[in-house]
Amino acid sequence: MNLQQLEYALTLERLGSFTQAAKALGMTQPALSLQIKNLENEIGISLFDRSRSKIEPTESGLKFLLRAGEIVSASKQLKDYAIALSTEFKGILRLGVIPTLSPFLVPMFIDDFTNSFPEITIEIHEQLTEQILQQVRLGELDGGIISTPITRQGIEVKPLFYESFFLYKNDQLFDSLESFSISNIEIENLWLLEEGNCFRDQVNDICSFRNIKSNTRMKYLCSSIDSLIRMVDHYGGATILPELTTLSLVSEQEKHLAILDDKIREIGFVSRKLSGKEHLFEALTNTICQNIPPRMRQKDGREVVDPGITVNW
Repeated sequence: MNLQQLEYALTLERLGSFTQAAKALGMTQPALSLQIKNLENEIGISLFDRSRSKIEPTESGLKFLLRAGEIVSASKQLKDYAIALSTEFKGILRLGVIPTLSPFLVPMFIDDFTNSFPEITIEIHEQLTEQILQQVRLGELDGGIISTPITRQGIEVKPLFYESFFLYKNDQLFDSLESFSISNIEIENLWLLEEGNCFRDQVNDICSFRNIKSNTRMKYLCSSIDSLIRMVDHYGGATILPELTTLSLVSEQEKHLAILDDKIREIGFVSRKLSGKEHLFEALTNTICQNIPPRMRQKDGREVVDPGITVNW
């Protein structure tokens, strides 16, 4: 068993196809199949289920590949460490950011970061939480900014800041309210993100859906916070917004905000253990925290909403 065989197996896991993996590795499919079979024979377990159209790890194979990924990552960190010795802040940083954060958070810190660290190239990928975690685990992304807390094998989590939840409403009944508990009111036409978004899961958690009614004949499924705001402006009703979103509203829209004083969501930075890029992560997270309003850096004893993340590993 050697590092090259482990990289072959990890590439096959990532792409789910012997043909695609062989092409990505620059080798023939029979040669790749032989290498994977030799590895399986040596360790005494079957790594992949070959009975389906998409190749997927077996239960034991997934556990092995998790450890294999850590070993391959640890071997690669020596090169990154050598770069860090020659110049402290230099290299490529591939970062995943969830859609409910990216359009509002990235503009707050990106100019300061690129100006302060001109030798770091940063790539921003806007993706859902499960995709970010999976790609961080596989090494396709260096890190991610998501709603936390989470606990996953091989993943490091660093809390960054905390967002309050706001009700954004276009209804005269609530125009005079500055704060309240969502569980004690009835709302008609509560516009929500589509299922599968962790912010939708958090809204489900803080809302008592027994008290929510809908009189509209239209069902609008979207993955954009901006779209929810536009729907409320045009059709009325209400939606739930994270705090960073509210900072970009115009003064007329700010009149329709009311803070929900029940819970908050935690935003954290996730990365793979032993990545070798910890110095870049520190530079990034410090810059983010410096550009976040001070009130958002403290939890102040408030309850953090479970992001409801489900990743099967």
